[in-house]
Amino acid sequence: MTALQACLVGIVAALSCATIEGGWFGECKIREPVVTGFLVGLILGDVKQGLIIGGQLELIWMGTASIGPVAGLAVGPGGTIGTAIALSTGAGVEAAMAFGVPVSVLLQFIQSLIDTGYSLPMHTVDNLIDQGGQERKIVWIHWLCGIITFAFYWLLTWAALFLGNDAISVVVNNIPEWASKGLSAVALVLPAVGYAMLLNLLLEKNLVPYFIIGFVLAAYLGVSMVGVALVAFALAFIIYIERSNKTSILQHKLAGFTSTDFDDEEDEL
Repeated sequence: MTALQACLVGIVAALSCATIEGGWFGECKIREPVVTGFLVGLILGDVKQGLIIGGQLELIWMGTASIGPVAGLAVGPGGTIGTAIALSTGAGVEAAMAFGVPVSVLLQFIQSLIDTGYSLPMHTVDNLIDQGGQERKIVWIHWLCGIITFAFYWLLTWAALFLGNDAISVVVNNIPEWASKGLSAVALVLPAVGYAMLLNLLLEKNLVPYFIIGFVLAAYLGVSMVGVALVAFALAFIIYIERSNKTSILQHKLAGFTSTDFDDEEDEL
């Protein structure tokens, strides 16, 4: 990997950080592995494989969520670095997962330390708010914290991919066969775990029939994902039409009542 490629991948990793993406761009989902996989593939000259690896990592991490005091994972930088290592070494999703998952856990821990450090300038912001008329200084502090975070992720990614490229290649090429097979098996199982975690958050009893329909179409009838998506769209459109008709009927019935009708009913009561 060249210095320029490592630099560009570092920019992707920095932009995919949750703090940068959410604070600067308003949750536009740059950090999703399928997006970072495409960008890394574009930089390294293999968009197709980048999308494939990114999509597989997306399935693994799709159920992760930061709820309450439980910290999530740095999915964006972890997926970016994992995909870059897999593409640069010619390995598959096993290498991406072997590096991406531990890196995402480590970076999330480091991000917690960074956020704790930012509590110091936040006291300065509180004082500026009390003084009033200091909006420009407050905005500059906000941008400064973001720039420091961006520079940290960029420098870390660049150093790992460019300066440590040889070391990473040695590690990937010397992974034992049993470990490689184990990672391959885990890579097949983890998407199911991630999807189960997602269903645990979203699935309701009235959605179970539609889940069964999609499962039957994909598992027993061999319908492609595009076909399943089209069937789901058709069902959603039918539900929308039915509910719209019910709403129209209800509004029509309510429109038939006048104020005198309600007065008469009150008199009868």
